[in-house]
Amino acid sequence: YTNLKDEKKEMKIRYDRRSEQMPAPAKEVKHHPSSVNNLLIQQLLDKSQSKTLLKFFCDDLSGVSPSIAKRVIAELGKEFSEDMKPSSLNGNQITYLVQLLRKVELFKTPDGSCLSPLGEYNLNLGIRKVIEPVIVATARDKANAYEGHPFIVEAAISLGGKLAKEGLNVVRFANRIPLLFEAGSDVVTRVAQNKIKWSSYKIDHKKDKIGIFVSIVSTKIPFKGTGKEYIGDDITEIQQSVKRAIQTCCQQLRSHLTKRNALRDANQKRSRLTKYIPDVTRSLYGILDKMKKRKSGKIDMDHHSSPRKLARKSLIVEESERDKDRILEQMDKNLLNEERMKTCLIEAVDLQAAVLDNADDYFGSNGKGSDGVNVDSQPLYLVPFSETDDSLMDIQHSLFTFRPMNPVKYMKSISNC
Repeated sequence: YTNLKDEKKEMKIRYDRRSEQMPAPAKEVKHHPSSVNNLLIQQLLDKSQSKTLLKFFCDDLSGVSPSIAKRVIAELGKEFSEDMKPSSLNGNQITYLVQLLRKVELFKTPDGSCLSPLGEYNLNLGIRKVIEPVIVATARDKANAYEGHPFIVEAAISLGGKLAKEGLNVVRFANRIPLLFEAGSDVVTRVAQNKIKWSSYKIDHKKDKIGIFVSIVSTKIPFKGTGKEYIGDDITEIQQSVKRAIQTCCQQLRSHLTKRNALRDANQKRSRLTKYIPDVTRSLYGILDKMKKRKSGKIDMDHHSSPRKLARKSLIVEESERDKDRILEQMDKNLLNEERMKTCLIEAVDLQAAVLDNADDYFGSNGKGSDGVNVDSQPLYLVPFSETDDSLMDIQHSLFTFRPMNPVKYMKSISNC
């Protein structure tokens, strides 16, 4: 921009090309037999250079083999023959021919080479530039056809973004042209609202910022109304293709969302554990301090203990005594104090979070290891031993040790059996 009066107001704006990858150009193809009408057939018959009707079916129409052409001519009746000239057909014969071609389902489906879709790459780049979402997934459904007209559906699902609103935000394209009005009646909106179960893909369609972008290219877009503002959902082929494309995008997002939710839950669990570490440390250290005083004889528990407790105390094994003496010895040397216990608990919480992250990388979102074997998580509980416990009644296991809370009663119940 040049300002002749004030040079300070001059400016230059440069719009760089977002993508160097252009959509593939469309190829010229022949008309499909299911898509023709009376006027089109009349024009093809007049311009055809084929000398026979059989040759006309094979050379001037797509998806028709000689064997199928012979079956169609035989189905037309006695008024038609394989050797008759195409230009000799009258109006009634053309009408009957068009009606039969639309009923026959033996013709090969169009391959979609005559279409030029935008492409998943360019669609992804455009969404990232305008919406700036957290994540984008794109998919293209295979080429399909309705009434002989080929079409291709491309879809993209985005989560988050500065311009996105909460809920479903539908953006539609028809032959790479945006459709701005009558969105509520469009096939894309109907499918997104009624045909997709978002909860199964870990997506909350009411709270999450979901962008749904669908591009439909076809030789004949089935618009509803004279304004050509939306595509109806009464065409089953297009509805199913849109649904498949959206579901493919959602499946790509599900693995990412599963890992994101697991990370969020792990962070919440970590914060909750960290919150109670001071209280747990204070309680544990208080228990150990009482054990230390009891060991040194400052608290005489035997005087106040019942005979049952004295009997249980006499059954304590030497191994438990050695472990207890080792812990108390560390307290005497000031190697184990309240601050040290707090630090160790914080390190244990961090270590658990790191182990879960590594396990998620190894097992993946499907709960299987790298060798494909199902692996179930094994919770581990650490319970401190007190001197009133009886290790003679322990039940040993590779993952845990079960110790009855009341071993004396347990022994009496065994002796009575």
